[in-house]
Amino acid sequence: MSTTTTASATARRIAVSTITFRFRPLAEALELIAATGAVEVDLGAIPAVTDHVPVPFTGEPAGYVAALAAHGLTAGAVNSDVGPLNDPALDADTLTATARPLVALAAATGAALVVPCGGPSWEPYTDEEADLARVVANLRLLSRLCAEQGVRLLCEVLHHRRWVHDVARADRVLDALGHEELGLLLDVSHLVASGEDPVAWAARHADRVERVHLRDAVPGDLNLGIGRGQVDFRGVMTALEERGFAGSYVLELETHDVAEAERLADDQRSRDAMVALLGEVSPA
Repeated sequence: MSTTTTASATARRIAVSTITFRFRPLAEALELIAATGAVEVDLGAIPAVTDHVPVPFTGEPAGYVAALAAHGLTAGAVNSDVGPLNDPALDADTLTATARPLVALAAATGAALVVPCGGPSWEPYTDEEADLARVVANLRLLSRLCAEQGVRLLCEVLHHRRWVHDVARADRVLDALGHEELGLLLDVSHLVASGEDPVAWAARHADRVERVHLRDAVPGDLNLGIGRGQVDFRGVMTALEERGFAGSYVLELETHDVAEAERLADDQRSRDAMVALLGEVSPA
């Protein structure tokens, strides 16, 4: 493979989430992402963050397929919030009704479906064991719904603002569910915000990691731009690349430390830096 071809393949692996431009309409967000040179996106479907994909989703997947194609983009994931998976009030029928249209969108766009792990509190609804069992059961249901439409389910197992916010709980979820049921979405900012070591956890679960979200963080704050926090991006990439990871690294820049007028420039700076870093650490 030529140097030029290798560089192009490396650059393609640095994707951008539409959440980076969460305040812009979807068409504008896609146009801005394409302008950075990215060719792959995550479609944001998290009501508390962006309505690029509204939830509940009642739209037509064909419209998203056309919008992506118009900008020369592909979707790697639909990054969704289908509800608090440890909440006893979230019954199977409600979860199914929420998830199925999002799975259909993922299928139409050739994307995986990403879900978070639990409600927006570190405290259990019932108790540790009951909440864990409920999360596992609901993830199994989501996995079956995805399998019906040929979609891969990815779980953002460790999420600083969700019930599964630390390595101890995240490991228990992964221990309970096999690779055939779901893959791991690793977000480095959530690990650092929760006071965990993203390099060590990435190395330990490299065989489960299928997609990576990039944003900077410090303990307690996960909304920092690349280079303005404590995330060891080189360490995380090296740990994954050395263990055979060949997936995408996605800039999900839900940052609070940059003016909106500067967001495109900051995204471009960040993507250029991550493309260069991946080129340095990925195997030749």
